[in-house]
Amino acid sequence: MNDNKNALRKKYISIRKEISITRREIVKNKVVKLKNLTSKNILSFASKKNEINLWTLNYHLQEEKRLILPKIENNLLKLYFVNDLENDLEKNINFNIFEPNPKKCKPANFSDISCVLIPGLAFDNNNHRLGYGKGYYDRLLKNISCVSIGIGFLEQIVNKSLPIEIHDIKLNHVMLF
Repeated sequence: MNDNKNALRKKYISIRKEISITRREIVKNKVVKLKNLTSKNILSFASKKNEINLWTLNYHLQEEKRLILPKIENNLLKLYFVNDLENDLEKNINFNIFEPNPKKCKPANFSDISCVLIPGLAFDNNNHRLGYGKGYYDRLLKNISCVSIGIGFLEQIVNKSLPIEIHDIKLNHVMLF
């Protein structure tokens, strides 16, 4: 099963990489409408290079004091409230992502989250996602009871079911732009 997942990962990394700058800008402007989610606190993510761009959305959530971001610590995602995206993040060079600086951000509990936005490489019509293979979000989803939404580009849809393993957690929704 892992060989199949790894082949799909390579395929969808390549597909995502080929999405034009113009298309990315259009999507970035559509995604910001997620700020209208009525959820009190939203666990988002700090988009990396070829992922769907959530930075504008994250700035809106930060201004409303509703932004929670994850940080990889001891093979788990630890959660932090972020009030200042310009000054409260630090670069994780191992994963090439920005994460909350624990010295500047207040820790968040699972119970603080009312909605979680989850990145992925591919999504299927059964609300399953294919991640990068480390299991961080699957371990997180086992511990929370809020709405989970996979976020990505339309190009990331898989028309057949993704290969699923026992530890893979199904999402509540998938929103592709």
